[in-house]
Formats: sequence, C-alpha cells, structure tokens
Amino acid sequence: MTFEEALQKLEKIKDELDSPEITLDKSLSLYEESVNYTKLCLDLLKQTEGKIVAVKSEIDKIIERPLDTDKE
Repeated sequence: MTFEEALQKLEKIKDELDSPEITLDKSLSLYEESVNYTKLCLDLLKQTEGKIVAVKSEIDKIIERPLDTDKE
C-alpha cells in the first residue's frame, strides 16, 4: 500500500468517526484500524527519509570532490 492510499484510508476513517450515528464498538474498531494505518504512514515516511538522506549524501560527495583542473 502506498503512503497516499493509507492517508486516504485515514481520511475516510476520520469522516466515519465524525458521524453522529456511529456506535462505540464501531468507533473502537475504526480507531484500531487508524492506528495501523498511522504506523504504516510513519514507516513509509521513515523509509523515504532514509532514501533522501542517502541521495543527499551522494550529492554531497560529488560536490565536495575537487575539480580536476590539470586535464586540459
């Protein structure tokens, strides 16, 4: 599941929880489901953060290399 899909599920759950007709049991069930989607979103964000850090590190290595001006 993608981050965007999980976020959509969370938004749907929020809308359901806002309903005045919702039962306590259904609220609890939706809450538990929302915790799982929240964990998934956080995991996906951490993975993405790791990828960004790795790419930035590679870019920093390229930028920090001195230019080889002896080759003409």
